[in-house]
Amino acid sequence: MPELPEVESVLQCLTTSNPSLIGRLVREVRILRDSVVEGDVNTVVQTVTGLTCYAVCRHGKYLFFGFQGHSASKRVWLALHLRMTGRLFLVPEQEIEERHTRFALLLDQGLALRFDDPRAFGRVWLVDDPSEVTSKLGPDALLIRQNTFLDRLHGTRRQLKPLLLDQSFVAGVGNIYADETLFRAQLHPARLSADLSSPEAERLYHALHGVLVQAVAAKGANIDGVFEAGSFPVAVYGRGGRPCIVCGTLIVKERLGQRGTHFCPVCQPLG
Repeated sequence: MPELPEVESVLQCLTTSNPSLIGRLVREVRILRDSVVEGDVNTVVQTVTGLTCYAVCRHGKYLFFGFQGHSASKRVWLALHLRMTGRLFLVPEQEIEERHTRFALLLDQGLALRFDDPRAFGRVWLVDDPSEVTSKLGPDALLIRQNTFLDRLHGTRRQLKPLLLDQSFVAGVGNIYADETLFRAQLHPARLSADLSSPEAERLYHALHGVLVQAVAAKGANIDGVFEAGSFPVAVYGRGGRPCIVCGTLIVKERLGQRGTHFCPVCQPLG
C-alpha cells in the first residue's frame, strides 16, 4: 500500500513537473467506474467540470486537490486515497488509457490526470475543506515536531508497531515504514510505548523522521513493482528469513496486531 513517501512523491510529480497540474482547467470529468467515487457521481462531475486546479496538498496518505472558478469565489476540494494499488498520472490526453483507469480529468493543454487502480480500492470524494478528513487524523508523520510526538507517545500504553500504524496517532505510516523505523530505532515492535525511556522515545522520533525524509528523497519504496521509481533500501520489511544487514541474524516475520511484522531479534531485543 502506498504510504506517506509514495504519496508525497506523487504530489511532487504533479506539482513540480513540467507541465504541472496547478493552473490546469478541467474540461471534462470521466468516471470509468462509479465505485471509485464516494458520494454522488453526478455531483462530482457537475461540480468539478469547468474549474481550475489551484492547489494540491497532502496529509498522511491522503491527497487533496483544490479547484476554483474564475472569480475564486467557488472553491471545492477533491480528496483522494490511493489505498493499495492506486496511481496517478498526468499525461497527454491522446495517450492510450490503462486498462485499470477508474477516474480521469481531461484538462486544457491536451492533458489528462488519470487515476489507475488495479485492485479498485482507491476512492475520491468532494469536501468543502481538507479539514473534514484531516481532523480525524493525527499530525502528519513527516511534519510532526519532536515535542508533539513525545507528548502523544507518553500519553499511550500500546505496542509500538500497532501504535505507529494508528492513523489517529500519526498520519502516513504503514507497514513498510513502521518496520523500518523500529529497526532503525533498535526497538522491538511489541515494546509498550509507556515503558520507553526518554532516550528510547527520542530515538524513535528521530528514526521515524529520518526514515521518512530518506524515503521521500528516494521517491518511496518499490515493493511489488507498484512504485517503480522508488529506490528506498528496505532493511527488514519483506526480508523475513534473510540476514540482518547489521548483525547477520535472520530477520523474523511474525503477526502483530494482525499485521505481518519484520524485525531483527538481536538488534531489536524485547527485554
